[in-house]
Amino acid sequence: MCIAAAAASVAQVPDKHAASPSATLAFPRHLLADAGSCPLPAWPRDALLYDLQGSSTVSFAIGADGAVERARLLRSSGWSVLDDAALRGIGACRFKAGLDAAERAGPYPMQFAWKLDGAAGVAPRLLVGSCRPSAHFARFVPDALASGMASATASNAAPGSASGVLVRFLVGEGGVPGRVVAEAEGQPPALVAEALDFVRSCRFDDDDTPGERSASMTGRVVES
Repeated sequence: MCIAAAAASVAQVPDKHAASPSATLAFPRHLLADAGSCPLPAWPRDALLYDLQGSSTVSFAIGADGAVERARLLRSSGWSVLDDAALRGIGACRFKAGLDAAERAGPYPMQFAWKLDGAAGVAPRLLVGSCRPSAHFARFVPDALASGMASATASNAAPGSASGVLVRFLVGEGGVPGRVVAEAEGQPPALVAEALDFVRSCRFDDDDTPGERSASMTGRVVES
């Protein structure tokens, strides 16, 4: 399996850490059209804005003309914006034309490690009892805790996966969540809309832990 790091493009999103490269393991580099024919994808702007990280594992085959075929996601990073960038990245690679069927068939697995350099900023703290009561949702669980919930329920779960609705947002002035986005995971649209409203009703405060601050939050709106 190949582990590839996506090079960060931070010019459009200030005050973000650059991505650190990961080691490249097994990859059919000898089949590439040339040394520069499989460039690493740029970080999606939204992923930088929300400080999203994770690993997207994809697989692919090679067409007779050297183009990538049958690219598909094997394991999600937990964030579609990163997974989509990984699929676009592998789709942009070009291999030698006219390879024999065995060389082309693969499938070749490849992992894109989306990792930001430096320590994560201190996230805002949820004010207990600030979220408006909901018929379906009990609480918001920040991502670090949500990931722990996932580990307890499924050892092969994607980062941050658990019951409820996965969301990302930015905490603005007055501790008010803004730019709240839900991850599409097959839940009914009405339930997702209710989860978004639940998050928007919550209020956050600055944590007193020393260190660089962060305005981005990710986590789960957990059902009752």
